[in-house]
Amino acid sequence: MASSAHDIVEMIKSRITFARDALELSEPLDTLGLDSMEVVSLTFDIEEKFNITIPFNANTDIQSKTVGDLISTVDALIAAKAQPA
Repeated sequence: MASSAHDIVEMIKSRITFARDALELSEPLDTLGLDSMEVVSLTFDIEEKFNITIPFNANTDIQSKTVGDLISTVDALIAAKAQPA
């Protein structure tokens, strides 16, 4: 199964205001300069693209997440959804 990493990184990069060549997976999401509305929009876009529901409050839980955490969460949700019921 392919990772969601590329798509998520591109979604994040399209929302940050300063130029970035690359995002580190260990980089905390709350240091990227996204305001709360951008975080909510990012969360909704990820949920829509991958047809999942991310189980954290984007406004409060974002401080403890890294780019890699977000990617891992999305990949796990995609994998769980693919499992037969």
